[in-house]
This record gives sequence, C-alpha cells and structure tokens, in this order.
Amino acid sequence: MACIAPACGLQQSERGPYRGPNPLDEMLELRQPVDWQDGTAAAILVDTSGSMEEDVPGADGARTPKIVIARRAVTNLIRNFEEFAQKNPDKRVLVGIYEFSSRNDQPHCRPVVEIGPPDSGRAAAALDRMSPEGGTPIGDAMIRAKLDLDRTGMSRRHMLVVTDGKNNKGYSPGDVASVISRQPEPGRVAFYFVAFDIGADRFSRVRDAGGLVLEAANERDLNQTMDFILTGKILAEQPATPADR
Repeated sequence: MACIAPACGLQQSERGPYRGPNPLDEMLELRQPVDWQDGTAAAILVDTSGSMEEDVPGADGARTPKIVIARRAVTNLIRNFEEFAQKNPDKRVLVGIYEFSSRNDQPHCRPVVEIGPPDSGRAAAALDRMSPEGGTPIGDAMIRAKLDLDRTGMSRRHMLVVTDGKNNKGYSPGDVASVISRQPEPGRVAFYFVAFDIGADRFSRVRDAGGLVLEAANERDLNQTMDFILTGKILAEQPATPADR
C-alpha cells in the first residue's frame, strides 16, 4: 500500500525532520474500543529531576527546595480531590500521581500512587518519598500517563504536569501534545502545564497544541495555579479537551 502524505512524508519534530509514520501516533493510539464510563480521571505528573532541589520562596517567604513545595502543593491538591469526591458521591473521580526523571535502571516515569479514588493520607506518605535527581523526560512521562488514563475508561481524562525544566531526555512534550491533540474524541486527553520557576514560553508547542500552560514562581503561585486548574478545568461540569481551550 502506498504511503499517503503527510502520514509518510517528511515530517517535523523537535528532534528535527524525519520521514515515515510518526511512532508516537501508534504509541498513543487506543489499543481497542473502549466502553467509556461517565467520570473523571486525572494524572498528576511531578518533575523530580535534579533541578527541583533548587530553592524558591515558600509560602512564608523563606527559601525552600522546589521539590518540598511541589510535594506540599500536590498533597493539598489530592486533599481537594478527596473532599470533592466525598461531597459528590454520585460522581466518579479517580486520580494518580507520577514522578518523572531519568535515573539508572529505572523507567523515566514512575507511579507514586496508582490511579484510583483520591486518598490524601496515602498520597502524603508517598509524596514524602520523592527526591530530586537526574534529567527531565517530560514527553516520556506524558506518554505513560496518557496510556494509564485511557485504561481507566473514564470519559473525561486530564493530565497535569508540574515541571521546572527543559525536556532533555526522550520524546519532547511538544511532539506528544501534538499527537494527543490530533486524536479523535473521546481518545483525547486534556493537558495542563505548570511552568514552575521557568518561563511558560518554554512550552509554546504544548500551548500551540491546545494545552493550558501557566507559570508559578513560588509556593503561593503554585498553590493558586493548581487550585485554578482543579476547580476551573478538571472538576468543572463540562468535558475538558484541548479543543475547548
């Protein structure tokens, strides 16, 4: 069968031009028909690369390692998920937490809390074990989270990435976001980036693909930004897809 452009023509990625099918298309496609259920699933991806050891202003103004601030912010986020689920027992809500960094003999993206009903106590204990080390494989983490979200069968699926660095390992977040945004409904996943102590313009291709990209320079910013994403996007009473933004 002959290739039809642009599927098999010269294509462009952040790694440069290449010819042939985009391997990400196959990697991210739904493996089988899904009987989607009404509900919300979210994956929280936390950068645990070495730069997360650096300090920024904490809530009290004192210089605090970014990883400590991120752990506190995600713990608070899961607590809010849990409160929502308790107040709305008729709504199905699932959430999982992942850490991502390049480390010897370990996957680039590792589940900290598997996707399931929100449990703030379990999340806090697991988050306390996260430590900063290694490079920044953002795109690879997005791939893992997307596939896990699809497996939940929830009709509304969201990915929230908290990162302070430029992707320097594996697939680029811009390439992954572009593939996700081209997928037909309901295969698409909504994605949000919090650029923590880094300019949002670093993720312009994620924004171009329909993602919401916001900046946070300190702990107060991070808490406010994540609360906005949770209440205004993830738990909003409407489907959230890249096309909506």
